[in-house]
Amino acid sequence: MEKTIVLITGCSSGIGRALLSHFDREPYRIVATTLPNSANAFDGDPIAQNPRFWIRSLDIGNHKKASQVVSDTAKRWGAIDILINNAGISYRSVVEDMTIEDEQHQMLVNYLGPMHLIRECIPAMRERKSGRIINVSSVGGMMAMPTMASYSASKFALEGASEALWYELKPWNIHTTLVRPGFINSLAFRKVLYSKKRQAQSQTSPYDSHYKNMAGFVEKLMAMSPCTSESVAKSIFKVARMKKPPLRVAGTTDARIFYFIRRLLPRALYHKLLYVTLPGIRHWGK
Repeated sequence: MEKTIVLITGCSSGIGRALLSHFDREPYRIVATTLPNSANAFDGDPIAQNPRFWIRSLDIGNHKKASQVVSDTAKRWGAIDILINNAGISYRSVVEDMTIEDEQHQMLVNYLGPMHLIRECIPAMRERKSGRIINVSSVGGMMAMPTMASYSASKFALEGASEALWYELKPWNIHTTLVRPGFINSLAFRKVLYSKKRQAQSQTSPYDSHYKNMAGFVEKLMAMSPCTSESVAKSIFKVARMKKPPLRVAGTTDARIFYFIRRLLPRALYHKLLYVTLPGIRHWGK
């Protein structure tokens, strides 16, 4: 059986880590990347000794190192057949509180880094007339929420580029798919980043109500969600095995609901309803 080479980013925890168990079978050979400061995530884990896996340290914003991972993989096993761009970060800061450096960091990890890996993998896929690119997007890539503007901007960018890729690469039988998870029952809300400006603020910010209410709201929805990193990983694995995967796939049940709400409601009504249902909205701006 021919080997199928898979590159998955962001494998130290969450969806990326759950994906590894799904791909732990023939004919797959998996290159799993983690951040340099998460290099010990697989200490004592049998996967680290599994010949089907190759654990690599990679900051996805380091384009030179990303290119090296693709090149090294080709030398060791062959060209990459399936690229899964899963690594990502999320800033929770209002637009006014974001700095240029924070904006650039958000876009580098969630958009520029994945696009660089895609460009590195395309030539070999095009030559073989076969390949799959799976970009893990978010419900935030189709609907924006307050305090998450930059995160949504990065996912909107990924969605737009992926849609263009779908057209560009289809003649070579290269499939591009966006998987959109919504709220996942996990502790990921503890990993959100705050801008340097927000971190330096006292408790007298005019946006205190925005932060307080949205943080509690998101945490509550995540705790209530029946969807997990494992269930999203299962959806991604299913996409990877489809003969003709669609451009967009809902990664969670609520993502399907949000999609139809966004699609069916008139835009003006949609924005009005979303605004009046924001948590503690009557206290915002006071």
